[in-house]
Amino acid sequence: MTYNDDIRTNEHFPSEVNAPARSDIELILRNYGINTADAIQLIDSTHDAADIRLNYIIDKKYVLRFCNDPAITENRLSELNRLVGRYHDAGIVCPGFIKQKNGKYLHDKTPLKYYLSEYIDLRLANEVNLKDIDSLEKEITDSVAMFAERYRNVDLSSTFGMYSLFDLAPYDKEIGIDEKEDNFNELIVCLQEIRQNDLADRLTKRHKEIREKIKAIYTDLPRCVFQADENFSNVLIDNNEHFVGFIDFNMAGTEVVVNQLANLAGFDFDEENHLPTGAADRLNRAVSSYRENAERMLRIYHAEEEERQAMPLYAWIVMVCQWPIFCFFREGLKNNELRNEITELLSMIADLPEDRLYI
Repeated sequence: MTYNDDIRTNEHFPSEVNAPARSDIELILRNYGINTADAIQLIDSTHDAADIRLNYIIDKKYVLRFCNDPAITENRLSELNRLVGRYHDAGIVCPGFIKQKNGKYLHDKTPLKYYLSEYIDLRLANEVNLKDIDSLEKEITDSVAMFAERYRNVDLSSTFGMYSLFDLAPYDKEIGIDEKEDNFNELIVCLQEIRQNDLADRLTKRHKEIREKIKAIYTDLPRCVFQADENFSNVLIDNNEHFVGFIDFNMAGTEVVVNQLANLAGFDFDEENHLPTGAADRLNRAVSSYRENAERMLRIYHAEEEERQAMPLYAWIVMVCQWPIFCFFREGLKNNELRNEITELLSMIADLPEDRLYI
């Protein structure tokens, strides 16, 4: 038989670890009841010896995944497969996980644990020169609102999602605080380095007040388990470039619904534009884009009044601390042409009434 294989590891894969050979892969596949493999392609997304990720695509039907991630356990895969089942019931395409003959998803008795999932032979949104990005983004966010409306407080996971505040997602536990708090702390350091100490103090005070308000109520707010990483590299589309489903559930977890929606509504500060356009204009456009997106999702997800009161608090945190926005502020403070506008913008955000973000 002629094999069509590309199973070479990348430059980050550690030399002291033996990657599986084709014979190893074929033997493993038999544990899942798969007796033939004509074509094997490796996507190696390994970062370093502490974060190994080998993804072997088998005949465009399955993906055999090797990793050393301590967060991947039998219980984790079981809860993720239940989540995938809910997505399927909602009409959203996602790859399910496949059990071995012994009834388990995971084999973890080798230096690299492994598990098998389905392969979805559809295009990813980031692989296409999309004709209408805005429409696709709306389809994605609307699907999340629909999913939350259908599955709020259903089969909640003990693993928290990537947007979670206070309750740490798996990849936040190394630093001991949630990602947004870490981003905020770095932003304050950036302001102090350019001697904007008064602004740093005002932002710190407002940030503390808002987080305290959220912390007082967030455990009582409705939650849902989401795929939680809805960027275009994880979004499946059809031939007409419409949203079909998600892949990659590594970041999936429980999230307060209105926090999830606030993060997806986002704030469009036109981060690619590194020329001054006016702080007030940037803020007004960003708030308008947030309100438009949030209003649309809240026509699908029927939030209780307590949720509507909490959502502006989460939105303020997003407006300052969401990763792409934080990066825009950080780089803008280094830019001589943009620095004054960014400091003025942050000053306006520090004083922004919460009512402006209420939907």
